[in-house]
Amino acid sequence: MSHKTKLMFFFDTEDFTAPKSADAILELATILTQNGIRGHFAVVGLLARQLAAWGRFDVIEALKKHEIGSHTYGHSLHPDICEQTDCKDFDTAYLTAAKSECEGLGMLHAVFDRDRCLFAVPPGDSKSYVAMYLYADLGIPFYCDTVIVDEKCSAINYCNARHIAYTDAVESIAFGQPRRELPDILDGFAKKDYVIVYTHPNMAEHLQFWDGVNYMRENKHAWGEWEMCPRRTAEETARYYATFRSLIRMVKSDDRFEITDLRTLEENERPRKDVTPALLPVMREALSRELAPLDTPSLSVADMFLACVSFLRGADRYTPEKVYGFLEPPYAVTEDVTVRAEDVRTAVREIDVTRFLPVRIRVGAHDLGPADFLYAMIDTLTGAQNVTVTPRVQMNSIAAFPKLERFTVRGTWVHTPTLRDDYLSDRLRLQAWTLRYSESMTAQ
Repeated sequence: MSHKTKLMFFFDTEDFTAPKSADAILELATILTQNGIRGHFAVVGLLARQLAAWGRFDVIEALKKHEIGSHTYGHSLHPDICEQTDCKDFDTAYLTAAKSECEGLGMLHAVFDRDRCLFAVPPGDSKSYVAMYLYADLGIPFYCDTVIVDEKCSAINYCNARHIAYTDAVESIAFGQPRRELPDILDGFAKKDYVIVYTHPNMAEHLQFWDGVNYMRENKHAWGEWEMCPRRTAEETARYYATFRSLIRMVKSDDRFEITDLRTLEENERPRKDVTPALLPVMREALSRELAPLDTPSLSVADMFLACVSFLRGADRYTPEKVYGFLEPPYAVTEDVTVRAEDVRTAVREIDVTRFLPVRIRVGAHDLGPADFLYAMIDTLTGAQNVTVTPRVQMNSIAAFPKLERFTVRGTWVHTPTLRDDYLSDRLRLQAWTLRYSESMTAQ
C-alpha cells in the first residue's frame, strides 16, 4: 500500500483541580508504554506544578517516556490566552502572553526535565494568532488542535509552525450516542493524511469537565477551593480504557495506518531550499492563475513576496525564514494603475518587511495593495519597464479551510463575556499569506 495514514495519540492533560484525574494520566501513559507507542501529553503548566505538589512522581516518571507539550500556562484560568491577547497592539499582546507562557514552559521543563517542547495545543477555542507566533519564536515547531485544517487533514504551515488538526476523541468514541463502531471510525480515518486521536484523561474518571464547573465565564472559586466533578462508575471507567486498548489494537493490525509521533515527523522533514531568481517564471505562471501558495517548492505567498523584495534589493538568493501576514485588511487598487519599474525598485528599498507586511505601499504617485505590489515586483524582475496593475483580490482563498473561515472566539467556550474578539479571529485569517502545504510531510 503506497499511502498510509499517519496516526498519533494526544492527551489534553489539564485538570489541576482533582487529584483523581492524575490516576487516569498514569493509566493512559502506561497503556501506551505497554504497546510501544510514544504519546503526546499536552500538559498545562499549573498541572505540572500540581503533580509535584501532590507527590505524584509515579505520574511524572510515566510521562517522561512520552512527548511533553504545552497546553498553556493556566488553560481556563482567567485571563486565558485569548483574553490576554485580544489587543490592537501586537507587541503588547505578545509580551503579555510571553510572560505567562514562558512561566508555564518553565514548569514543564522543571518537572519533566525537558529542555524543549515539540508542540503546543490550545485549550478549547483559545486559538490565538499571537500565541502561534510566540510558540514558533520559542522554538516549538508543531501546533496541534488547529482550525487550519482541510478535508484530508494535511500537514500545513501557518504562522511559522506546522499545524495538524485533532480528529476524534476517545471519550466521544467510548460514551457518545448513538454508539459508533470502531471499524467505521477507522474507515473514516483512513481517508485522511494525518489523524490525531485525542482524549482528556480527566474524562476517564469524571462525568463533566473540571473547568466547566470552576472556570465557566469567570474564576468561580479561589485557588485550591475547587468544586469536584461527579465521578464515573467503575464500569464506565473500565469501558473507557477498554475502548482505548481496542482502538490501539485495531490500528496496529490495520495496514492502512502508520502510528507515528512528532519527533519522527520532525526528524524526517527535509530542510527548505534557497529560492533563486530562476524560480521567477514558475512563480509568475502560478500567480497568473491564482494568488495562492506554491506547491513545489513549498512557498507561501509571503515567501514569494519576501523573495521578490530580496531579489530587487540585489540578493542572488533568498533563504525562506519566518513569515508574517497582516494586522489590518489590505488595501487594493480599484482601477488599472500603471507604475514605473524604477518606482517599484524605490518602494522596495523603503518598505519594512521585518515582521508583519505592509497593507498599503506607495509606488510613485500611486498606492498599491500588497498583492498588487507582488505582481508588480515580479513584472519588474522579469524585465518590464512599466507595470500595469489590475484590480485583484489581495488575500489568498481560505475556502478549503472552513473552520478558519467561520472561526470566532467571542461568546464561545469558557471565555469571559468581556472578551470582545476585536482582533483575534479576523487577524488569524489575515495571516493566510503564511499558509503553505508542508511539502516534505505530505503523506505519500
